[in-house]
Amino acid sequence: MGYLKFLFGEKLLFGSLIGLMISCNHKNLEKNEASIQAFELSEIEKIQKDELEVFDLIALETTSENLMGTDVRIRSSKDYFFVFDEAIQDGVHQFQKNGEYMGRRAIVGEGPNTINRLNDFFVGEDGTLEVLSSNGDQAQVYSVGEDNSIKLILKVDYYPSSFTKLPNGEYLFYGSYNLPYVSHRMIRTDSTGIVLEKYLENEYTNKMLPMSERNFFYSGSSLYVVESFNKNIYQFQNNLIEPIVEIDFGNYAIPSKFWELNLLEGGFDLLQQNGFAFYNGYFKNQEYSLVSIHIQKPAGIFKNIIFTNELTGNQRVLETSLSDDYLFHYPFGIEGDEFLFFTYDSEIKKEKGLSLRAELLDKIPNAEFDYPVLMKVKINKDDN
Repeated sequence: MGYLKFLFGEKLLFGSLIGLMISCNHKNLEKNEASIQAFELSEIEKIQKDELEVFDLIALETTSENLMGTDVRIRSSKDYFFVFDEAIQDGVHQFQKNGEYMGRRAIVGEGPNTINRLNDFFVGEDGTLEVLSSNGDQAQVYSVGEDNSIKLILKVDYYPSSFTKLPNGEYLFYGSYNLPYVSHRMIRTDSTGIVLEKYLENEYTNKMLPMSERNFFYSGSSLYVVESFNKNIYQFQNNLIEPIVEIDFGNYAIPSKFWELNLLEGGFDLLQQNGFAFYNGYFKNQEYSLVSIHIQKPAGIFKNIIFTNELTGNQRVLETSLSDDYLFHYPFGIEGDEFLFFTYDSEIKKEKGLSLRAELLDKIPNAEFDYPVLMKVKINKDDN
């Protein structure tokens, strides 16, 4: 089966075009209305970027071997950052916490210690690396040694685009709406690939294309699941998946007519004409949560970044634009009261209104390549 991925970011739209708000009646999808945090995107108070303060910068060492774009997945362990370029998909780049480049892991190729395809990766707190490689209606999970040796962990008869590992050694795989290959959008397996449970029954019946998205977000010991175009954000715990956040996208919600159309026979055009929104990130700890919402409309590509003080319930939303204001366009985590963002050296330098201490600017070298930079950011005016 061919693999087609619509890119978003600088391009147009990534492959989760259909993931959606179809009702599911699976026994493991529990919904307690009282426990769901529901709100409308249009009613959240706006925050300006000058209310965000950059507290630290980490420049990721860049060479000709690790040039990357902006559509990246970033995960970290106690000692390292791991970065996967979703457009290139040629390996996972490993960095020290100070930004020093350690080399490429899980290399895609045809030689020894390589894999045929790289769809997603998982990092243990101790820095162990596991990767997902999907081919046709089957997928493999490999462990990648520090010497880049490849060892098969399991095979599963499923077509996932993303995965994660649970603390007990079991796995979750997400397969989206790819009928007839995926009867349920998510499954749980044991450590050998035997399917233990299925979740989120796939009831979409129109023509579908293979697609790719990031679905699993660990924050501490808590695991959250997002689906593109689904208005719910889920938490997975005790082998159950339960909706915890529901956002009304307003004018950018999927129109009802969309469900009557096939993707390539009017569905895609309808989305482009009206504009649409979907989740592409959720991070949470005891103090704060952050929701990243991608909004695509005729005028361009935008993000709404929602900051929520979990102690007070106060919410603020930052609006960014890929065309001219994407300094805070790519969040990737929370540490205490600091929000983590991915950007580039050139983007920081062109922000004349961004007040940075001299010692922070000194952390960004003047080099041949435009450095990717990780930023630690706080909200200056968070109402307690």
